[in-house]
Amino acid sequence: MSFEPGPANPQPFSAGVYLQSQLDVIEWLPPAAAERLRLLRQRAADAHRLIPEFETVREASMARIEAENRLKTLLAHPQDFGRNLKPDDPLVKTATKHLEKMTTDLKRLTELREVRSAAWQAASAALVSCENWLRDGRPHGTTLEEIETEPPKLNKGEDVLSGIERFRRRVRELRADLHRIASAPYPSSHAKAKMRAQVEALAQRGAPSVSRLVELDGPVDFQMQSLTSEVHAERRSLAFTETADALALVAWLHRDALIAALDREISTEADDKAALSHEARQVAASEAQGDLIDIERQEAELVASAQIAGLPIEHRGDINPLALLGLRLITAPRPDASPETSPGLSWLLRR
Repeated sequence: MSFEPGPANPQPFSAGVYLQSQLDVIEWLPPAAAERLRLLRQRAADAHRLIPEFETVREASMARIEAENRLKTLLAHPQDFGRNLKPDDPLVKTATKHLEKMTTDLKRLTELREVRSAAWQAASAALVSCENWLRDGRPHGTTLEEIETEPPKLNKGEDVLSGIERFRRRVRELRADLHRIASAPYPSSHAKAKMRAQVEALAQRGAPSVSRLVELDGPVDFQMQSLTSEVHAERRSLAFTETADALALVAWLHRDALIAALDREISTEADDKAALSHEARQVAASEAQGDLIDIERQEAELVASAQIAGLPIEHRGDINPLALLGLRLITAPRPDASPETSPGLSWLLRR
């Protein structure tokens, strides 16, 4: 298979996108963070090298099949092209032992490949997450800055692995808190105020006009709304029509009764003890997220120390890349592109 070379002078924007896709994400990192990413890559590569190669497993499988066929030939009837030997024949015993050995070897290799593949995936999970985030997840208009993390402290009588589990348990708790904050209902007072504003706007929209009736002896003008529907026939198409805005008319006619009924519904549905206003949930979420990144930074440091000590532990695949790499995001206005720089390249350089 041959590949055609690209154009000698690509368009400016395509050049920037092409170069950005070719750059190693490690080039965007400060020195200490880049070294952490290199260590992650090396650990994943080392784990991958320990996996038995597919060809080795295939050869073991073929050897077992050959041994099985050899035994079948020794035992089979001559009409099936066999030798019809008895099970206690020395050749049959030797072939049986050889088949058992080949079966054991294949099983060992298969299990080893499964175990070491799982270990490689565990070692690669955080690496893949970090690289994907650096390439596609980092917010535009931000830069990466190194941050120093204080060495994590172990509790009295606590070993490194127990300390890591303590931090991870705290991570789970904080994530549960964030979920609870996001899932909290809004106060009934907020819901009722928003409902009233909605009904008032609906009532105003539904108010009919009697101007033509009074001034010109014409009809009462009821408010109309446009409707669109999809028609499925030989060819899909759209149909449009206008009809009276019945909901808005009801809101205009029975505004107070509608508000009172919705007030009762809100009071029945609301859970003010668990409710959080917009401001309260923003404050609570900000505090929980701040605690979460701090805990994850300490966890990452402790896991790195455990790995240096040779302990069997890997970084979580869902750990925050900023915590793992020892970074923080800095929001800064993008500088104007130089007149000599093409649009694609200027976008690349600003990252």
